[in-house]
This record gives sequence, C-alpha cells and structure tokens, in this order.
Amino acid sequence: MKIFDFITAWVDGGKSVPLDTSLSGVREKKAASPRRRLSDRESFAEFMKLYKGCCIVICVLMVVVLLIGAVTLPVFGDPGNPTNNEVVRRYVGSAESETGVENVIAGMILNYRGFDTFGESCVLFLAVCCVMLLLWPTSDRIRDEQAEAPSARAGHDAILSCVCRLVLPCVLAFGVCILFNGHISPGGGFSGGSVLGAALILFAVAFGAEAVQRFFTRTVFNIVRITGLMIYAVMFGVYIYQGANGIRSDLAHYIVLVIDIAVGLVVMSTMYGFYSFYTKGDL
Repeated sequence: MKIFDFITAWVDGGKSVPLDTSLSGVREKKAASPRRRLSDRESFAEFMKLYKGCCIVICVLMVVVLLIGAVTLPVFGDPGNPTNNEVVRRYVGSAESETGVENVIAGMILNYRGFDTFGESCVLFLAVCCVMLLLWPTSDRIRDEQAEAPSARAGHDAILSCVCRLVLPCVLAFGVCILFNGHISPGGGFSGGSVLGAALILFAVAFGAEAVQRFFTRTVFNIVRITGLMIYAVMFGVYIYQGANGIRSDLAHYIVLVIDIAVGLVVMSTMYGFYSFYTKGDL
C-alpha cells in the first residue's frame, strides 16, 4: 500500500515518497479484477448455508436453555416448593374473597390464570380461521356439490329425527345451565360451550345442515365467535383495570359470569365450525 511504502522509505533513508491520496489506484485495481456476480442459484445456496447455520445455533441455544431450566427445577414433592404451599393456599383460601365466585376452579381459570384462558380462546378462534382458509369451497367444488345435492338430501333417519326432537331441548337446557352457573357450581364456559356445540351438531346430523343455516348462518357464526372473543378481552381488561384481586367481590361475580358466557360462545362456534367445514366444506 502507498502509506506502508511511504513509512518504510522514511524509516530507511528519510527520503520523501510522494503519497497518492487519490482513488484512481483503487479504481484501476477494481477495474482490473472485477468481482464475479453470483447467479440466483448460487445466491440461494449461500442463503441456505446461512439459514441452516442460524437454525442450528438457535436450536442449540433452546436446548441449552431448556436443560438449564430442567436442572434448576425444584425437587418433585419437596414440601418447600411454592406449588405445595403458597399457591394452593392462596387459591383455595382466598379465591372466594378475592374473585367473588363460589367456584374455586372458575376463580382460578378466569381470574388468576385469566391470560392463559384468554390465550386458549384465541387459539380456538385462530384454529377456526385456519380451517376456513384451508377448506373454503372453490367455485368448482360448489358446482360439484350442487350437482350431487339431490342424492345427498335423499332423506334423513326417522328414528334419529324423532329422538333428536326429544333429546335436543334437554341438551340445550343442560348446556345453558352449565354455562350460566359455572361461576357458582361445576361447569363454565368450556364445558357449557361444548354441550351447546354438540347440540348444534346433533341438530345438523338429524335434520340436515340446511336446517341449521336457517338460524345459524355464516354471518351469525362470524358475529358469535368474534363477539365472544371481544367480550372476553374487554371484560378481562376491565377486571385488570379495576384492580384484579382488589376489585369488589359483587362486581367480580358478574364479570366472571360474562367471561364464562363469552368463552362458551367461542367454544360453541368453534365446535360447529369444525364439524361443518370438515363435513361439507362450508357453513
């Protein structure tokens, strides 16, 4: 390099060496040896090498973190573990006074672990959205289903229809009872929503999906599942804003009831949405 030559000459003999500070020499070298441009295949190969290396590093780091976490876990069954004394004592002893509900399980699920339950509801919501995207009927499928519709609707089982007329009102009443009494008795949003979703599926099996579409259309389905999730988010936000465990017990009592109903709506629409899309590809 020019600077190195200048310093060497100055040390040896003290002679001045003109230093070319222009970029002409650098440009000439670049022009003399141009860099070969990589093709798309070579660029992709280079990217895959970097991608695989990053994946390996991330996987190794995750394994190390998990192993460290497993090694540092408390000994199973140790009386000094927080899960064996503090958490259980807090849940069982303070759930009714802090959450305003008589059912300790409802207080744990909807209050102490409210974020976890809200995440589970979001998972159900996203699962239905993914099924709708994957199984949404195309124009060709709709044309084929319309051509096969007369044979598919040849008739329904008379025994099943008769039994459904007797059983379905009891199932609906049982589901609503579980849904509305989950905060004071065994039950709640998940179990009540499952019973109501099973009632819709039974009605569709006995009388056909067309009978369900008279009152549970695609618009109603979207409104129910979106409204249920939004109600849950809003009510849990109000619960946190008002002080969570410090909220008045009477107000928390009704908040938990509304959250239970919202969870039940999400579960009910998710169950029927799965059945509908996996059987005929549409609501």
